[in-house]
Amino acid sequence: MTKAVWLSVWRALNFERVALVFTGLSVVTLYALVLTQPPATPPKSVKKESTSDHAGIRPLSDSEWQRETKRSAVKPIGVLSIAPTKKLKKVFDQIGYRLDTVRTNQRVPRLFLATLPKDLPEIRQPTERKNVFVMMTLPLVLHVNELILQTRSQLKAIQRKQQSGQAISIEDQRYLEKVAEEYGLEKPLVADLLKRVDIIPPSLALAQSAEESGWGTSRFAREGNALFGQRTWRSTTGIIPKKREDGKKFKVRVFDHLLDGVKAYARNLNGHPYYKNFRNLRAEMRETKAGKIDGMKLAATLLSYSERGADYVKTIQAIIRINHFTVFDEARLLDKLDKTLQDLTSKPSSPDA
Repeated sequence: MTKAVWLSVWRALNFERVALVFTGLSVVTLYALVLTQPPATPPKSVKKESTSDHAGIRPLSDSEWQRETKRSAVKPIGVLSIAPTKKLKKVFDQIGYRLDTVRTNQRVPRLFLATLPKDLPEIRQPTERKNVFVMMTLPLVLHVNELILQTRSQLKAIQRKQQSGQAISIEDQRYLEKVAEEYGLEKPLVADLLKRVDIIPPSLALAQSAEESGWGTSRFAREGNALFGQRTWRSTTGIIPKKREDGKKFKVRVFDHLLDGVKAYARNLNGHPYYKNFRNLRAEMRETKAGKIDGMKLAATLLSYSERGADYVKTIQAIIRINHFTVFDEARLLDKLDKTLQDLTSKPSSPDA
C-alpha cells in the first residue's frame, strides 16, 4: 500500500474519532438539560388513573388522612373507598377476611373503609348483609380503640411518675391539659382522665351501630357516614330526618369518613355528662382481677342514648346476644406485616405503607 493511501486512511480515522467525540458530547449535554428541567405538571382537568385493578376502590390521599397518621403509632395498611359490595367482598376473599376466622383467631385485617357501599341495602339475604356490615365496621372500632389506648398508655406513664414522687415535666403537664380539654375536663387530673380515656367494647359499638344505621342501610349512614345516629343542634351540614317532629331543630351529624363518625361516637360516650354511669362502671371493671370490660353490662347504663330509654337498652343487649358479638371484644387488628395481608395482589397504600 502506498504512502498516499495510508495517509488518506489515517485522516479518515481521525475524522471518525472527532465525529464520535462530538456526538458523545452532544448527547451528554442534551441529557443534562433534560435532567435540569422541572417535571411537567399535568392539566388540572386530567384525573390520575387508579392504580388498582378493582374498579371502585380508591386509596385516600395523604391530606385526607394526615391528621390520623400524625396521632397513630399503629397506622393503617390500606384505607379504601369501595363502591359495589361485590368488589368489597372480593377484597375480603383475597385477604382471607372471614367472620368465622375472626371468631376463632381474634385477628382482624387493617382494612378501613371511607364510606359504605351504596348498594348495601340491595343484599337480599339478611345474614349476608349483617356479616358484610360487621366486617366493615369492626376494623374501624378496633382502630379507634388503639388510638384511645395509646393516649391512655401515656397517661399511665405520667401517673407512675407521680406515684413514684417524681415531678412531671412541663411537657407532661401540657399534655395533660390538652387531653383534659379534648375530653371535657376542667382540671387535668390523671385519675379523672383515666376514667374517660378508655375503650368502647366492640360488642357494644357493633350493636349500637347496627341499630342506629339499620345495619348500614340508613340514609344517614350512606350519605353522611353516620353509623351511630348522633344529633347536632349547631351544625348547618347535618341531615334533617324525614320524620322529625314539628318544632324540633336537631339534625343528624355527618362526617367526612366512617372513621370520623366512630371517633365522635367514642368521644361522646367518654366525655358527655349523660354517660357518667357508663364510665364509672367501666372503671370498676378495669379494677377487677380480670380487667375485662363487658359490653353487655355497659349497655344497661345507656338509658340516655335514645328517647326509647329502657327499651333501647333491651334492643342493644338483644343484638349483642343474638349475634354473639361478645366474642369480638377480644379481637385485635393484625400487625401491618402479617403474611395474610401480603396476599392482596392489588393493595392500595396509605401514606405510610
